[in-house]
Amino acid sequence: MPSLFHILSVGGESLSVTRQGVDTAGHNIANAQVEGYSRQTLSVTQRDPSLVGGHLVGNGAYIQSIRRSHDQWTESQLNNANQALGASDAKRQALKALESVYSPELAAGISDELTNFFNALQELSNNPEDLTVRTNVREAAKNLTQAFHRVDSDLNRHQLDLNEKIGQEAKGVTDRLGAIARLNVKIRELEATPGAMANDLRDQRDGLLREVSTKLDVRYYDDQHGMLLIRGPRNATLVEGGNAVTVHTAGNSRNKGLSDILITDWEGSSTRNMTDALGAGELAGLMDVRDKIIPGLVDRNNEMAVSLVENFNSLHRTGFGLKGFQETSGRNFFAAISDVSRAAQEITLDTTVAQTTDAIAAASSPMAPGDNVLVNELVRLKDARLLGNGNATLHDYYSNYIGNLGTEVVRAQHVHEANNIVAADLKNKRDAVAGVSLDEEAMNLMKWQANFTASSKVITTVDEMLDTVLSLKR
Repeated sequence: MPSLFHILSVGGESLSVTRQGVDTAGHNIANAQVEGYSRQTLSVTQRDPSLVGGHLVGNGAYIQSIRRSHDQWTESQLNNANQALGASDAKRQALKALESVYSPELAAGISDELTNFFNALQELSNNPEDLTVRTNVREAAKNLTQAFHRVDSDLNRHQLDLNEKIGQEAKGVTDRLGAIARLNVKIRELEATPGAMANDLRDQRDGLLREVSTKLDVRYYDDQHGMLLIRGPRNATLVEGGNAVTVHTAGNSRNKGLSDILITDWEGSSTRNMTDALGAGELAGLMDVRDKIIPGLVDRNNEMAVSLVENFNSLHRTGFGLKGFQETSGRNFFAAISDVSRAAQEITLDTTVAQTTDAIAAASSPMAPGDNVLVNELVRLKDARLLGNGNATLHDYYSNYIGNLGTEVVRAQHVHEANNIVAADLKNKRDAVAGVSLDEEAMNLMKWQANFTASSKVITTVDEMLDTVLSLKR
């Protein structure tokens, strides 16, 4: 039969298990509101029995491990969803910022200034010799050129802002990858003891991985030592053991000096350009707006400016002005564009027109100051189909490409909402497994408290029995 000391040992170990159960429940309750924390549970296993006096006698139980509630498949799906969500959210926010460039609340929009300019020309056709009317035409033209300048400047400013944000996000990815590599080392060291699980550190590492997955498209798995190996675009290794790459940016002279995304290995011996390989994550969304959408808007703004300048100048050169310009033609109204790719930046009044309103051509014949034939032809440019392969007026073309931007914003919003629903659903599934229920933990505390009381009773009972045995000797 087992000795009293054997029973005392079993009771003491039961007390230890129970105490650890209370400690684990308390740890869960303390971290109930911590984002990314996984509920921990005790894995209690009975000891192998011993053969005593021809009978198998139980040896109590022990804590095999303390494990976290974790669904690896759901976690993987959530990280994949975060990649799509990160890209759509970054694109949505960047596009919303672009909308302000074309806000109808702005009093100096291109569409409004075009209307004011052609209205001033219409007034000039009624009073071709009036100095005030001519001055209004010149000022309306200046306002129109400034509207082109403002849109171009705002688009370029947004592009530079996105470029700066891309650099900041790249640095943030580097910091997180480095933190994951350091946690890899700590986890391996702590789990070197059989049965030991670095649950809290694994939660921290998973949290960092989720943050990285919102920025960059990654794939990952645990190696045989429990360390996370992460691969990124073009299957580049981002983290391996205690080593992590550096994600950084460098200006590309072929892209106006805007930054490319580079990855340099931990030895500093190899650098790879990942700009064209970004498939998902915030960096991909920001790159899409910076390198595709904004340049498209800039090109359309330039195309409008070129079409206006060339068509207006072509007619204006055939006409005659007042006073010293009554007998001479061939003058531009707008300065000629030297670089089509910078047309919206360059558009300005011709020097002569800027100096005197007499140079504005309204007449189609020399020495005919009251002639308004030419200015009527200039007014008709407002409704001429100059753009879109002869299918769109200046106003139509402007409204069309602004409408396309609005459609892109709405589409990005819808994609973001869909991705958010998917990510939220997966997060709820993860939380259903890993989340802490305060009610459940309160019940666990009551259970462990009852076990503790019972284990204590075993020990006090054995103690009394030992006292009885010892008293027999006396």
